[in-house]
Amino acid sequence: MTDYVGRFLGTNADKDETTVQSSAASAHKSTSTRWSVLSERLQGLLTEAAAIGTGMEEYCLEMSDLEGPIMHALRTKMMSTNWKGEWEEQKTMFAYGEEMSTDPLEAQFIKALTTMKQPRRVLEVGMFTGYGAAAMLEGAPSTTVVSLEIDPYLKTWVSECVAQASEASTNPELKTASERLEIITGPALDTMPNLPSDQPFDLVFVDANKSEYRRYIELLLEHKLLAPGAQIVVDNTLYCGIPYTEPTMDAQPARREFGNAIREFNLWVKEHPNLRQVILPMRDGVSIVVHDA
Repeated sequence: MTDYVGRFLGTNADKDETTVQSSAASAHKSTSTRWSVLSERLQGLLTEAAAIGTGMEEYCLEMSDLEGPIMHALRTKMMSTNWKGEWEEQKTMFAYGEEMSTDPLEAQFIKALTTMKQPRRVLEVGMFTGYGAAAMLEGAPSTTVVSLEIDPYLKTWVSECVAQASEASTNPELKTASERLEIITGPALDTMPNLPSDQPFDLVFVDANKSEYRRYIELLLEHKLLAPGAQIVVDNTLYCGIPYTEPTMDAQPARREFGNAIREFNLWVKEHPNLRQVILPMRDGVSIVVHDA
């Protein structure tokens, strides 16, 4: 038997006149430590989780300033494009939305990686609005980015914007971003085998059909498209939380098939003798995969 102690001081539930009343008959704001009853504890945990979860990303974006002029131009055009209208007019192959683009924080992270690595050639599997491609073009002013994109509409959409936003280099030996971007249209599984093996890639960014991720990497290896020490950045490797949660937690069950494919892909990379990876909990998950030749 535990002796009665009266008020449990560990709740830190002292009166706070500056806050609205909680669900209890007291005048304190519930937090993870300031609570007296179970409902207050849950309220406190949820309040702090929301503040930390949304506040952290907002703060990171506010403090990050690696977005350059081409990235900004593409993001601005993307936000002003009527994607629903383009789809209804049958201009695009699929229904698109701005949420499908590489996230601004992630794109700046990729730009930082590119700046550090200074790759000679970059391959992008899945371009969409070209925001990721622009990050890599800006990060390495002498690199060539080859983007594989299934939709011809997006090739024109991106090419026009990059051409308008590109500035002539003060170094006559350097090409403009528009001149350094090559967009190849068609399904990536069909176009990748046609890439020249004598021009391997130092950096690869994968953000396309999630169910085909493993095959993309297999093709890179089979056709010797990776330079020694190449790095592969893979987006959505925590796809909606599905790889590590049970089906009973699905809010959108239709996504489960893609999430299962990502889980299998992550495990395949981990067990591959020539690949090593780290998965970062950024947005929907970002993996950095290192190729050991």
